[in-house]
Amino acid sequence: MKRKSLYVVIILVVITIVIAALNSSFLQAKKLSKEECWERFNEKVVQDIKSSFPELKVLDNPNDYIQEYSHSDLDKAMMATGGRAAPYIEPVYQLFSGAFTGDPKFFIAQPDDIVATDKYDNGFVGYFLYKTDQTNIMIKLRPGEKSWDIVENKKAKGKIIPWKCGK
Repeated sequence: MKRKSLYVVIILVVITIVIAALNSSFLQAKKLSKEECWERFNEKVVQDIKSSFPELKVLDNPNDYIQEYSHSDLDKAMMATGGRAAPYIEPVYQLFSGAFTGDPKFFIAQPDDIVATDKYDNGFVGYFLYKTDQTNIMIKLRPGEKSWDIVENKKAKGKIIPWKCGK
C-alpha cells in the first residue's frame, strides 16, 4: 500500500513539473509582430547574400564607414531636394523596381582598399543587394560625375529562406 502511495505521489510530482514547464515562458515561443518577423526575415536574407560574396565583408567592418539606404530613404532625398537629386539618384532608384525575396538594400561604404581614380574621385562604393528565389545578386556601383555608375553585377546561388511567421 505504501508503494502505491509513493508511485501516486511520484506520478503527481512528474505531472506537475511537466505542466509547469509547458506553461513557463521559457518554453513558450514569443509571438512576433508582423513587422518584427519581416525584419528578422530580411536580416536572414541579407546575411545569405553577404555570405555569397566575400567582398561584402566590408559591410560588417566596424572601422569602415557604412550607410544603409532603403527605397523610402531615396524617396525622402528626392523630396528634400525638390527633385534636384533625381539625376544622381535615379540609377539607384530604378534598381528598387522588381520582385524580390525580402527588401532590397543599398549600402554605401568607404573601404580602405578602394582608391580614387581619374573616373571616380573618391573611395565610396555602393552595393545594391537583393535576392530572387534562390539567386543572390550584388550590384556594385561607384559615384560618378553625374550619377551612380554600375561597375559590376554578380549573381550567386543562395539558400531558400523560409518565411516562418504565418501565411
